[in-house]
Amino acid sequence: MATVGNILQRFRFHGVPGVPAPAGVPVDRAREIEAELAPVFSLVESAQHRASLLVEEATADAVHRRGESAERSHRMLAQARLDADIARAESAAARLTQAEMQSRALIAEARSEAQRIDRVAAERTAGLVEEVVGRVLEMGEQVPRQ
Repeated sequence: MATVGNILQRFRFHGVPGVPAPAGVPVDRAREIEAELAPVFSLVESAQHRASLLVEEATADAVHRRGESAERSHRMLAQARLDADIARAESAAARLTQAEMQSRALIAEARSEAQRIDRVAAERTAGLVEEVVGRVLEMGEQVPRQ
């Protein structure tokens, strides 16, 4: 719909007053601008459509990648837990082996000490028995008989 300004624009002079201008059809600027910009807007609309498609593709790709990343992280976490369990088992086995070696070393040391004590006791026992027997005999001689 034409506005009052557009209608009045049609009656403006198109030249310097004086010499009459050739007769013609008044210019419709709105239609000219619309005709001029129609191809541009068509291209913009096409670009917007392509941009929408690209956004949809990117969104789908992002969802897919997030899914793959989540799956990969779950696999990595499961593997890390398995590796941790294996490492704990290996560490426990190493500590157990070390404890067994220390236990064997302590037992060997205790046996060696026991043998030394037995040897010293055997060496001292003979002398101590003679001394005890001698004292008992002395005591028996000193005791008055009835």
